[in-house]
Amino acid sequence: MSPDQAVFFAREAPFFQAFAQQFSLDPKVIYLMAGQKGSIPNSVRQRYRDGLDQIARDPFPVHLEPTAETRARIAKGYGAQVDEIAISRNTTDALSQILMGIEWQRGDEILVSPMEHPAALATVLRLSARFGVKIVQWGVPVHRAATADEVVAAVKKRLNPGVTRVLFFSSPLWPNGQRMPEQRIAKLAQETGAISVADGAHYGGMIDPKLNETGVDFWAIAGHKWQCGPGGTGILYVRNHPNAANPTPLPRFHLIRTSARDIPFDGSRPEGFDIGAALSRYGFEESADWRALGDVCTLWDEVGRARIEAWTITLANYLRERLAAAFGDEALLQPTADPALKSAIVAFSPFPDVKQRQDAEFNQTFRKRLLEEYGIRISGGGVGPEGLTRAPDPQAAAFPEGTVPNRNPQSLAPAPFGYVMRANACVWNSVAQMDQFVEAAQELALKMTTQ
Repeated sequence: MSPDQAVFFAREAPFFQAFAQQFSLDPKVIYLMAGQKGSIPNSVRQRYRDGLDQIARDPFPVHLEPTAETRARIAKGYGAQVDEIAISRNTTDALSQILMGIEWQRGDEILVSPMEHPAALATVLRLSARFGVKIVQWGVPVHRAATADEVVAAVKKRLNPGVTRVLFFSSPLWPNGQRMPEQRIAKLAQETGAISVADGAHYGGMIDPKLNETGVDFWAIAGHKWQCGPGGTGILYVRNHPNAANPTPLPRFHLIRTSARDIPFDGSRPEGFDIGAALSRYGFEESADWRALGDVCTLWDEVGRARIEAWTITLANYLRERLAAAFGDEALLQPTADPALKSAIVAFSPFPDVKQRQDAEFNQTFRKRLLEEYGIRISGGGVGPEGLTRAPDPQAAAFPEGTVPNRNPQSLAPAPFGYVMRANACVWNSVAQMDQFVEAAQELALKMTTQ
């Protein structure tokens, strides 16, 4: 542990140790998987339960609190105006609305990395088939010394001004937790006339979000992962005004799911149009869920989103250092030099052998035994040949099952890397738990490679 880390943990650990009591996680399990689903804090869950009870007694009211009030509470912490925030069902739901609502022309291109989440890739493949859009991939620099400059250059290399209609990326990327330089990528899109769309499934609740400062046109954010809201909730951001980070005209956007009738039907957005309100009108949503999402966002604001980001990422940096000391620098499967590319997701492999790293069943056994024998839950894996490049494309064979199907940033040749283990440094975790996890991983890896 570095001196700076020691000072930081001495100052912040007592607060987060107390905050961890808000979460009713199984005390027998070290839970390192907020990226799968977070735990609803006790204070929020009690009011959530009260809301469900209230609805059970009187199901008639549509909302427990006005939708505009909930959206305003979310907008405050996410650095947006209330008319730019809608409540969605989850990240996939928001991405489907965004990507299918853009005004596509046959021959347009969508620029996307091969490392996107399967649910997002499914939407990209559908829109390509429906609208005749060409999918163009860019290779992500993922080596440990990679920099934000390299990432921006890799994106720029594949942008086709006037033809690239949408530049779509995740931040952080789900397979290896690599954060993207959102502002710089959004600026590239603006300079080339493209629309920027970001998958922020792992952004909200981990990163201090200032959405209007990113310059991104559309964000899809999970409410139930790092933000720790109820399952089936998400946040959809639509830039609804020119701003300092993105002064370009608003792109046409068609609302594909809304019960609102007093809206433009040509994709335009006249002055004063509350697109967030229109996007939040769809049937009879569960209003207790929505209010709970607003409550957990308010709780995060009270703790301080910058404080949460500092805690989780500093804890992740400590874990990265411990894993490198235990398994070697090559065990880390993400950039570690440039702070701009770091998140609270730690991607690694405890196995030095290439065959072991690419054996999905072997790695899944490691995760299973880590839980059963040591009480530690992590996630892992990639989409392999079920990503953007799939059979009958002959290049699909270059991406083994369970691996991350990246491409070389320069040549675009297949450049997969092995089965990835992902450990999340969450708000409820501690330094002692990171130490316990590394020791367990060392012991189990030794067992599995010497048996």
